[in-house]
Amino acid sequence: MKSINNYIISIISILIVLSLIEIILRIKGDLPRDSNFKINKNNEPVVYQEDSKIGWIHKPGNYTFAPWSKEGKYTNFKVNDDLSRSTYYKSKKNNNIFFIGGSLTQGWAVDDKDNYVSLFQKEFTNYRVKNYGVGGYGGYQSLLLLEKVIKNSNNLSHVFYGFIPHHEVRNVAAGSWVSFLNKHSRRGHTSVPYASIDKAGNLLRYQPSDYLKIHFGNKSSLITKIEKRIMKIRSKRREVKQVDISKKIIEEMKNVSEKKGAKFHIILINKIKEENLNNYNNFFNNKKISVANCQVPEGSGFNIIGEGHPNRKAYMIVKNCLSNYFKKIIKN
Repeated sequence: MKSINNYIISIISILIVLSLIEIILRIKGDLPRDSNFKINKNNEPVVYQEDSKIGWIHKPGNYTFAPWSKEGKYTNFKVNDDLSRSTYYKSKKNNNIFFIGGSLTQGWAVDDKDNYVSLFQKEFTNYRVKNYGVGGYGGYQSLLLLEKVIKNSNNLSHVFYGFIPHHEVRNVAAGSWVSFLNKHSRRGHTSVPYASIDKAGNLLRYQPSDYLKIHFGNKSSLITKIEKRIMKIRSKRREVKQVDISKKIIEEMKNVSEKKGAKFHIILINKIKEENLNNYNNFFNNKKISVANCQVPEGSGFNIIGEGHPNRKAYMIVKNCLSNYFKKIIKN
């Protein structure tokens, strides 16, 4: 009888401790896992569809987003049948330029005609510009999409990759990134493909990985905490090598582009930490990769109010910088 009582006391003690941990976590703001399906409170259009290899891709169609603030306006977002975002301005030329990257290249939250890729097309009418930037993409997903769309492309002369430092985290499907997508993404799915490298420096490719969901994780802050910890442990080894992995992905982009006879360019569209910048510059020089340092300006007046992504004014600055770079390239 005594042993039974001790067993019951132990169980009750464990339950009390777990309950206290649960309460403390909630007081600190660590709430139970939520699903990204619930985030879309404003019924915003979903411009993506699931893809078994790339995770998600654009969904062809015409979409309209309501203003993100009282000062804002309605935003038109068109996806072409070839999965590119409309550049609004037309060109009848067959000399193609592809842009790949994440939401800054895609031009999230601004009209079709207002992102830097469309503004670039407006100026360089002798080229047909294709915008294959996709929200949430890192370098690896951009590489996969490039490989997909480049197969049937003809007369491709240039490929531009809009690089930001956070692509390093996305390339390896870091636990923090997958967790963020599950909580904040409005696309309805968060399976992320990722890459690594072997001891010889070869690129290793992995299929999309889902956010880890343990039973009752949507009810318990403690279980949600455990989910996140497991995700971080799983990706820790890749995260240590994320810069080298990112460089290898960029090298693959260059190889894929050049096999099609296209020149490959990097756009440094966000500021890179000084300690990493020298590393990347040495890599770019060694691999003979052309670089356009055209960063999105920061500060008041350059963001969509109520949303946060760059506005037309910011993208115009990027376009002007890129325009000057490109004129020098084609002149030479």
